Amino acid sequence: MFWNKKPNPEPLGVPLSDLMAMLAPTTIKATLKGNALIAQHEHYAIRIEVVPPATRESENGPIRAVVRMITELPAPLMSVFRGKEAAATAAFNAFAALGALHQDGAAVRIGSRLTIYEAEDAWRTLHLPLLAFTTICGSEAILGGMRRAMTNEKPRGGSSRWTERDLAQVEGYMSRLCVCTTGGLGLTAEFGLAEGAESAIAGDHKTALFQLMADQPHPELGGGLFCLLQMPHRVADEERLQRLCLQLNQMEMAPHDLPPHFGAWCPGRLGNNPAYVSFLPNALHSAAGIAVNTAFWAMTRAQWANAMLASLGVRS
Repeated sequence: MFWNKKPNPEPLGVPLSDLMAMLAPTTIKATLKGNALIAQHEHYAIRIEVVPPATRESENGPIRAVVRMITELPAPLMSVFRGKEAAATAAFNAFAALGALHQDGAAVRIGSRLTIYEAEDAWRTLHLPLLAFTTICGSEAILGGMRRAMTNEKPRGGSSRWTERDLAQVEGYMSRLCVCTTGGLGLTAEFGLAEGAESAIAGDHKTALFQLMADQPHPELGGGLFCLLQMPHRVADEERLQRLCLQLNQMEMAPHDLPPHFGAWCPGRLGNNPAYVSFLPNALHSAAGIAVNTAFWAMTRAQWANAMLASLGVRS
């Protein structure tokens, strides 16, 4: 069997011991259990588990492993979701930074997923920092946002470490593949979802809108980079849109050939549309190329979501 009772510091070649070392200076108590690392916060625990992919071969090359991060919500919060999972997760996922509220059976949990390919050489420069800071503050973003919403606590402010130069670097890559512009501390790109579709400005309605914004701090985490992918699909029924977002977040947790899932699907800003939000805290600015990678992940996610929404009966 893949699951071992004995601690495995490197399941499927994923060095969880490196993650333990990064967490050592924090107040989080990290322990290895089988092929997982348990990160114990004061009021909740995160399980970082390494699992085999559903299918090893993929269009992007062989998949080495899938890392799933699952947070059990503190018991007092579960009553917020009981009987209204779709509506509550849709509302609170707007606070998502590096993980999403999703339904897992009868429970609601916070989850993230990283699919690692054999050909990748990004563990220390990208994957490890992403997993570490998701362990440290990914769940705090949603839980803190929920607390602030329910108590009317003032949002945390703060400036971003991302600059116009960082966004210009992203534009340099993305402009080769799509319509892409920058202005001040923002970047906007449009991803065509059908052959010949390039820009909504030109009258196309088959494009997904992607934005990076370094001037919108997270209410709980403060300064960083806000990332927003908005699909053009319109769902007039609010309850149906909430259920679709819940379904997409569940699908994102599957051990498949998918872009890294460090964010959440929730209702968008275009009017009855699904959107994927994520937020990179300032601590991740030093992870080489993370903004560029986030943009490429968004482009792939837009194509995947377009196909998934079509399978669920929703077309743009």
